[in-house]
Amino acid sequence: MSPLALNPQAGPGPGVSTVATLRTAGDPPAERGRVRRLVPETGLQAAIWALVTVCVLAPVVPLVYASVQSQPLYTPGRVFTLAAYRQLFTDPAFRTAALNTLEFAGLTTAGSLILGGGFAVLCSRTDVPGRRVYSRLFIAPILLPPLGLILGWNALYGPGGYAHDYVPLNLTSVPGMAVLGTAVAVPVVFLICQAALAGTDSALENAARSVGASPLRVLGRVTVPMLRPALLNSGLLVFTLAFESLGIPLVLGSPEGHDLLASYLYNTWSNGFTPDPPVVSAGATVMLAAACLLLLLRTRLLGAQARFVSSGGRGATAAVGVRLGTVPRWVLGALFGLYFAATTFAPIVALALTSLVTELTPLIAPWHLFTLGNWQTIGQGTFAHSILNTVEIAVVGAVLTTVVVALATAVAHRSGFRLRRSLPFIMVFPRAIPGIIIGIGFFWTFLLVNPPGSALRNSIWGIMLALSVRSLTIAYFVMSAAFATVGESLDHAARSGGASWWTAVTRIILPILRPALFVSFILLFISILNDYDPALFLVTPGHEIMGVSMLDALQKGTTGPVAALAVVQVAITLVAIAAGGRLFAARIRGNRHA
Repeated sequence: MSPLALNPQAGPGPGVSTVATLRTAGDPPAERGRVRRLVPETGLQAAIWALVTVCVLAPVVPLVYASVQSQPLYTPGRVFTLAAYRQLFTDPAFRTAALNTLEFAGLTTAGSLILGGGFAVLCSRTDVPGRRVYSRLFIAPILLPPLGLILGWNALYGPGGYAHDYVPLNLTSVPGMAVLGTAVAVPVVFLICQAALAGTDSALENAARSVGASPLRVLGRVTVPMLRPALLNSGLLVFTLAFESLGIPLVLGSPEGHDLLASYLYNTWSNGFTPDPPVVSAGATVMLAAACLLLLLRTRLLGAQARFVSSGGRGATAAVGVRLGTVPRWVLGALFGLYFAATTFAPIVALALTSLVTELTPLIAPWHLFTLGNWQTIGQGTFAHSILNTVEIAVVGAVLTTVVVALATAVAHRSGFRLRRSLPFIMVFPRAIPGIIIGIGFFWTFLLVNPPGSALRNSIWGIMLALSVRSLTIAYFVMSAAFATVGESLDHAARSGGASWWTAVTRIILPILRPALFVSFILLFISILNDYDPALFLVTPGHEIMGVSMLDALQKGTTGPVAALAVVQVAITLVAIAAGGRLFAARIRGNRHA
């Protein structure tokens, strides 16, 4: 019998007293084993595994099947054929979109690695003023609604924008779109590199400085080489995200004929002579295969990353390895502020201003064009319904996805289920699939599997399923890291006392991980609220969501109401972040005082 089960004071942590309480003052053995008796332990774990696997693979199989049919899946008389692939590869527009995508992804990856890696090094290893504040501000673009940021950039730097005459940037070209893509992707590189630096010792930089090396030489010869695994990891991730980008080319590039692969598929589907042409499924399958190859390449290349890690006794989160001179540090601090203002703050201000004027133009002062008509427009009709639908989808989807992912993570990391090792890959897979592919795949799934396909297709719950599947990887990253902080001795102690796997997980482990569950819910809420790619082919009249409504309005030339709707999206996101931060801090303080 475990000593932890006999003596609640035998070891630290809130889970110890939980185990003792379960064994001494909890439910009687009959109650504790009810789930185990009604559903065998392996059967329960298999059901969780099957639920996650089916949800993740549901959009993939019908998509591939549709790509080798002569007609859409709802059309009789279909035959097997590869004609869609032949049509795809002989289409000059597809080849141009593929080349544009490679150029866009390459430029975005290179720019984000230079800026994100440089910002991470300067904030983590130097004495740049305001580095702690900037460390929080740099991640803002990945928390803000992407369409809102795109519209803000277009209002500021696009044709006719306020700063267009002062900034030589053509946002509608592939390099111009890559500049915006870089600004969105910098936080990804920054977070990964900052985490890597926090886990390495600054003693090497201190040693180099002690023998007379200059700050620049220390950073270039010591710090940057230690970041090779992090740069490789973030570079492949950014390339994958840029490869599947839809909003940027659809809003900025497509009107000028500069499509990327995702926007090419969307426009082909929307403008085809026949609805739902098989060529779109073929193109989506090609993108899916490329995304899978990138995921496998990333996994393989990161396998030996430990060769580049320099570890010490403790992380160097607060350590300053390199002290810059007075002038360089203040110049860099000013450049940091200028970067944040130009890439995030000014575009959001321009977005808000666009929502309050009939037309945003540098030729006429904004107060002469002031109007509340844009806000009155979004307070009724389709726009108002889209706000309510989006919030409802985000709340319910975040709750259900958090629960499912928490249980699936428990199966993957705290069970003896035979197929448990496949779950981590399955739960990471959706984030590697372009969102537009998930949407097309679920469209065919709902069409083929009926019931419940028709019910899901004609309600907001089908949209919620697609958006939740797309975002579940975020929750898995949070939960897998949280599970690693809880010792398996708690599981063993509970099981030695007669508790089932279900009881140990739901009564002991998950209560300890309530802060992680809460973080997962907040991140999922924000992700589902701001996502729209998977819903493009699933939205039906009366079941609109904010992102799709904004895109539809933009294609009709409406900008003011779209800007107002984007501001609402930004406001909801900021409220969720602020409320989540305060509640999370309160929970942490409560746990410490308990």
